[in-house]
Amino acid sequence: MSRRRTLSATARREAARTEAERIQRAQRRNRGLLVGGAVLLVVTILLASFIIWKGSQASYLDDVERTPHGADTSGGIPVAADGTAGVAGSAPRLDVYLDIQSAESVAFWQMQGDALQDLNADGTISLWVHLVGLVDGGAAGTSTRAGEAAVVVADRSPQQFLAFLDAGLDMRAEGADQLNDPDLEQLALGVGVPQEVVDQFTDLLFDDWFLAATDQAVRDGVETTPTLRLDGAELTADWTVPGALADAVTAALA
Repeated sequence: MSRRRTLSATARREAARTEAERIQRAQRRNRGLLVGGAVLLVVTILLASFIIWKGSQASYLDDVERTPHGADTSGGIPVAADGTAGVAGSAPRLDVYLDIQSAESVAFWQMQGDALQDLNADGTISLWVHLVGLVDGGAAGTSTRAGEAAVVVADRSPQQFLAFLDAGLDMRAEGADQLNDPDLEQLALGVGVPQEVVDQFTDLLFDDWFLAATDQAVRDGVETTPTLRLDGAELTADWTVPGALADAVTAALA
């Protein structure tokens, strides 16, 4: 075999080896890119899932500066067994969504209000009241003005909260189309709310909170009032029937 042919064969082998190494490097690089891409995709999916989950946990009330005492980020105001607003009990939680301008809320309170307060007083349930403006909402709506006045009472004169709510819903039941500012002032003074608290009804102390609480209720699936949830589970019954609330709560807790 000539020297030239020997060199040619050696060159071919060297070229083949170089090409094989190049292919192996390319394959390793491609595998690395695939693995890296897969890891990046997983991280991206996990991050997106976390952001979505985090967003679902957020509340419209998270960034509201002034909130009524004891209220939580669902817009609920706790009521203690003795009727004092802002103090949460330890019994199973009953969230009650009410709109003072809602005829259905008025009818519910007239038929079931006493039973609701009795269940709270005897420790069967822990009452959380959500005042919302679904019927006539917005900054100037009658739902908002009446509801916000009740929130002011809950925060500044908490022992009169349920009495004020009673008086307002009673006045609506007696035929008042809406509760205007003079009505709210008269009702509050009539149940013992101090004048200096009543004077704050038109100061828009909790307007941002009330509007955010209404938005949060809608986000949480509340479409109408009254809506009742016992430890998060919807509680339904014919609220026009005497004793329906006590029966529904007893059955749900059994």
